[in-house]
Amino acid sequence: MKLLILTALTFLTGYAYSQSYPFVKDFVSGTIIFKDSSTKAGQIKWFPHQNEKLKFREHENAETIKYSPEEIAGFSADTLLFVSLYNFEAFSGNYPLLGKTTHIKHTFGELIDRGKFNIYLVVITGYDAIGGAIQIYPNFLFQNTQDSNSNPVAYPFAIRMRDKKYDKAKVGMQELFKDYPEIVEKINSYKQQDDFYEIINMVKMINRK
Repeated sequence: MKLLILTALTFLTGYAYSQSYPFVKDFVSGTIIFKDSSTKAGQIKWFPHQNEKLKFREHENAETIKYSPEEIAGFSADTLLFVSLYNFEAFSGNYPLLGKTTHIKHTFGELIDRGKFNIYLVVITGYDAIGGAIQIYPNFLFQNTQDSNSNPVAYPFAIRMRDKKYDKAKVGMQELFKDYPEIVEKINSYKQQDDFYEIINMVKMINRK
């Protein structure tokens, strides 16, 4: 399923991708996960945006309650699991033109894989100065779970910009995986037309050891 998502991302705009989640337009069956690991089942609705709160209700006629990423640990819907993420630098509207990352205080991210390096997918909303419109910017995040002080490291995906900008964005990944030369080599040679899922698969192999 993840391969299908990544393939879709390659061909669709960020906006179209953000619309593909089942809970974007309508309430769907889902579960919220509290910080104490307890859960509550009901119906959820959320638009992928770093400033959007999750909407939850126990049933169709129940009161809707909003939760920010700071208030809960995450939520699930069908086979999708989203967790609360905090304090990381993402590649969005400022990066293609100015080369500057955007600080994200908190948001929900889809958990792709877990282990020594957790992998997440987040979609960040920002202003495209080149196109003059609001745009969605997908980022993959990698977090070293062996270091409690580490913040997620982002890498841009399917964002229209020059290869030089992609190369500059590799610094955080190169540092994160410095003890894994085969991954660093793959990162160094990666171009935006290549299959990023190959890098993800290499990280997954580390998680399985």
